[in-house]
Amino acid sequence: MNKLRFLEELQHYLKKLSLSSEDREEIIQDFEEHFELGRAEGKTDEEIVRSLGSPQQIAKDLQATQESENTRINHSDKNIFRTVWTIIGLAFFNLVFVLGPSIAIAGIILAIWITAFSFVIQVFLAIVQWIIQPGSFYLFELFASLAIAGLGLLLFIGAYYTTKAAIRVSHKYIAFNVRTVKGGKHS
Repeated sequence: MNKLRFLEELQHYLKKLSLSSEDREEIIQDFEEHFELGRAEGKTDEEIVRSLGSPQQIAKDLQATQESENTRINHSDKNIFRTVWTIIGLAFFNLVFVLGPSIAIAGIILAIWITAFSFVIQVFLAIVQWIIQPGSFYLFELFASLAIAGLGLLLFIGAYYTTKAAIRVSHKYIAFNVRTVKGGKHS
């Protein structure tokens, strides 16, 4: 690609950006200077184009820089004040209305895990009792222990899926809080 083709493509991509015509012309002049300096160093147009990159990528980089500057400008004192109040409001709401139920739900899930574990180890306790006191061991105790252990395994499965769902809901609620603070849309 030669200088003329490069500058034409760059001009084409710059037109898609929300730049003033003066800014576009200034950018084109800057790149013409790059070509002049490169030619003075003995480089060909192709070498200069390779070192500069594609016109499309240059336009994308300029757009990203422009959006970054616009975002920085839009953070006025009013936006910061609103963000601080949003954070304070969310913190109060989460402390008063969300923390208690969250702790209760976490406690219930923990209780399910502990119950499931204690039901499963019931079989091992029955076997230990049979080893220690073989004369007082009844077959009924073994079958009851197996039934309780089966119930414990079912509780493990339920606890696993309940924990997974609680974590998923927690992540979504945290993402909602972050979007609220950033002022994004709540979908």
